[in-house]
Amino acid sequence: MDKSFPLTGWGSLAVHGGHKQDPNYAHLVPIYASSTYVFDSAEQGMKRFDNKEEGYIYSRWGNPTMTEAEDKIAALETFGLNTEAKGILHASGMAAISTLMLSALKPGDKIITHFSLYGGTEELVSKILPAFGITAIIADLRDLQKAADIIKADKAIKMMYLETPANPTIQCVDIEELSALAKQYNLVVACDNTFATPYLQQPFRYEVDYIVHSTTKFLNGHGTAIGGILLGRDIEQMKTRITKIHRTLGGNSNSFDAFLLIQGIKTLEVRMERHCHNAMEVAHYLEAHPVVAKVNYTGLSNHPDHYTAMKQMRHPGAMLSFELKGGLQAGIDFMNKLKMCVRTVSLGTCDTLLSHPASMTHYSVPKEEKEKYGITDGLIRMNVGIENLQDIITDLEQAL
Repeated sequence: MDKSFPLTGWGSLAVHGGHKQDPNYAHLVPIYASSTYVFDSAEQGMKRFDNKEEGYIYSRWGNPTMTEAEDKIAALETFGLNTEAKGILHASGMAAISTLMLSALKPGDKIITHFSLYGGTEELVSKILPAFGITAIIADLRDLQKAADIIKADKAIKMMYLETPANPTIQCVDIEELSALAKQYNLVVACDNTFATPYLQQPFRYEVDYIVHSTTKFLNGHGTAIGGILLGRDIEQMKTRITKIHRTLGGNSNSFDAFLLIQGIKTLEVRMERHCHNAMEVAHYLEAHPVVAKVNYTGLSNHPDHYTAMKQMRHPGAMLSFELKGGLQAGIDFMNKLKMCVRTVSLGTCDTLLSHPASMTHYSVPKEEKEKYGITDGLIRMNVGIENLQDIITDLEQAL
């Protein structure tokens, strides 16, 4: 594509963003299956190692396939905004979050975050980081005054970490208000944008410093590769300190997974439109069902975070959860009766995926801990897929 041509549509950017013409004129970026790259001379090698010449050295540090995925996602997260960002592709979302935490924090620092985080993130901040002298304060960040009081009282808090919508209760927090509060106290602000994707929500719009994604989910969209990305607005910091820590920790992606990610992103807009349409209809169906006690979907006006979601998201999204009146056994029975929808613990793929946290992801978590985070025995998490809506509802009906 001629770089002088101005792309005005999100879908066009998803297809063409980040692409550079291959030297051999391949239509799509090739899978660069090479661990290392050669130099024309010793002097060129010296310049590349000294960051005085751009070019590839070793695939743990990056290669052309990975670069295109990084540039494409950075372009989508900044589309229409007066800001730039650099992305660093990782082997997983958790690798990206780990790089972020170990780059931005030091022993003695604290993180303020909220309830209902992704299980891996919660384990990182509660069980892994404390060994490095980094601890977390978990609070209901939907109460802005409470958040302000906590931050004001503790000078050790250096980062605010948000995940919205959160997993698995679909709780939302106000990115704009919380980011503004954090900036008053010079906190670093990071946001996990996995559930929303840049198509539905752009945290950089609200002066967030860093965004993380599990690219495994909606960005890839087909369940074919694990991956993650860390994006930052401080380009110099991303190119120096954070790049150095990322490379040293070794949580790099690879060219094959990056290739699959690039192809998935190209259809993100059309997939999300179908996901979102189906999710809204399924939420209304479940809300009216006699054995369903509660539906957690921010598109429903009775959800406590409905206003917040509508304020910062293009659409409430593809994720919802619902509680069955019969509790644990009802959840198990429902899962066992599914015929088309898939029993699995991931999300973001084209097919409808359902999981039962009490018997799966949170099975080992004490009941009182689960309930504190809104995870009841009868809670079902649902990634509403892009199948024909009637087929999704028919399968739910027979299983319920």
